Amino acid sequence: MHSTCIAGAFALTLLILPFSAAAQTAVRPPASQASAAPAVYRIQKGDKLSIKFFSHPELNEPTMVVRPDGFITPQLIGEVRAEGMTVEQLKSLLEREYVEFLLAPMITVAVVEFVAPRVFVGGQVNRPGKYELREASTAVQAIFLAGGFTGDAHRSMVVHARPNDRGDWDIETLNVLKMMKRDGGEKDVELRDGDYLFIPDSKIARMNKAVEAFRAFVPGRIF
Repeated sequence: MHSTCIAGAFALTLLILPFSAAAQTAVRPPASQASAAPAVYRIQKGDKLSIKFFSHPELNEPTMVVRPDGFITPQLIGEVRAEGMTVEQLKSLLEREYVEFLLAPMITVAVVEFVAPRVFVGGQVNRPGKYELREASTAVQAIFLAGGFTGDAHRSMVVHARPNDRGDWDIETLNVLKMMKRDGGEKDVELRDGDYLFIPDSKIARMNKAVEAFRAFVPGRIF
């Protein structure tokens, strides 16, 4: 009886091992897809788009580059702002715009070449600028990558701004001073593509003033 149980367990192991190996292989992305745009990717300046029309191939745009101002210029309809949109949002917008010229337009949009996801750090840091998200995925990492705080930085009132679908920013303030402590202070914040960290001057004492300083530093949506 005991030997029968061992034999059964051994057979079960042989069945499980190939399945586990296959499962691991299935979830590992192929090398050719390592740089594919994530599902929630939002179009940025410099991206190359493919725009294709069902039944109207003469209107196809195989490699349309998003201009530095965030716009593209498809045939017939003129300028359209693509920056900040997902491919599905841009597809819906184009189909609405082309209704004036085409009967029930059917369009597909794809990002064929895209700018790496980035975050922006400005204000009282030693190296303000844009940084790839893969190099700095949290607020503290991004600030360190930007050379750390200057002597005039307000470490406990860092403005974290995230672009939204309304063409504006969702804004909060972070106490990065507490995030950097090892005694269970505030949790570090995960950043997303297009996020901006603005470190105000230490002389600014109120949140609304820090936000005002950020908006004056980065008017509107400029990326």
